[in-house]
Amino acid sequence: MEDRELYRRILGIEKPWSVASVDLQLLPKEVPIYLTHEELTSWPCAECGAPSKLYDHQPERQWRHLDTCQYHTILHADPPRSQCPTHGVRVVKLPWAEPSSRFTVLFESLAIAWLKAASQKAVGEQLGLSWDEIHGIMERAVKRGLQRRQADPVRHLGVDEKAFRKGHKYMTVVNDLDRGRVLYVAEDRKQASLDGFWATLTEGQRNGIEAVAMDMWDPYVNSVSAHVADADRKIVFDKFHVAQHLSQAVDDVRRKENKALRAQGDDRLKGTRYHWLRNPATIEPEDRRAFAALRQSELKTARAPGR
Repeated sequence: MEDRELYRRILGIEKPWSVASVDLQLLPKEVPIYLTHEELTSWPCAECGAPSKLYDHQPERQWRHLDTCQYHTILHADPPRSQCPTHGVRVVKLPWAEPSSRFTVLFESLAIAWLKAASQKAVGEQLGLSWDEIHGIMERAVKRGLQRRQADPVRHLGVDEKAFRKGHKYMTVVNDLDRGRVLYVAEDRKQASLDGFWATLTEGQRNGIEAVAMDMWDPYVNSVSAHVADADRKIVFDKFHVAQHLSQAVDDVRRKENKALRAQGDDRLKGTRYHWLRNPATIEPEDRRAFAALRQSELKTARAPGR
């Protein structure tokens, strides 16, 4: 089998495209493959698929393919452009690559598979790609995934903030809690950060929301209230932040009461701060007995957890 036919089959090239030539270069260890096509006067529009008149060809472009025996394999072609009556001049769809990519679909699939198990830096080093190239492959994969996403019901949402760069930067993340998938990511943790999410849902999806779990962050509360019907009934504050606020309230009461008691010579609350904030089951038995007396007393701090 000659090399042109071999690579046509390897690449899955079908009519009207074909392999014109294969040029093995020992240095710099590359296999350039030159593609050509039949002389057609009409090509499908890249936007609507309607038969459209051939307009011209772009200058030669290159796409990196999977390596051949450790040799970089590079596809070369002059992409045609068609003139659609509706959409104007457009580059035709190429069967081996995305419109804005300089890599073949199979090469990007390999990179995405590796990115599931390693960092961008590690995959870039193994494939000889820059950070921008790896990031571009990821962005195109995300875009394809979003295009395939169906308008499924999203009954239970989780809204959270993620800090990075030592907490100086934040991202807003929205999750589908039933399916365990990320639906939306935006910069910062402002109301506008979450406001952008609601436009990605259909009216039916928004009406079908039953609960939105979040921390007690006013910008998120305001955004949900502005876009979800009966938001007051559907917002669920996560138990960590509820417990955090409760603990803070108890400690505020303890500090004020301890100050007043010590002024009267009463040191009962001295050194008990963490006892009030801990699970009683984790306190040492001897401390637990002494603390039980405090919890059952008429002190304001003892009554605070029940309010």
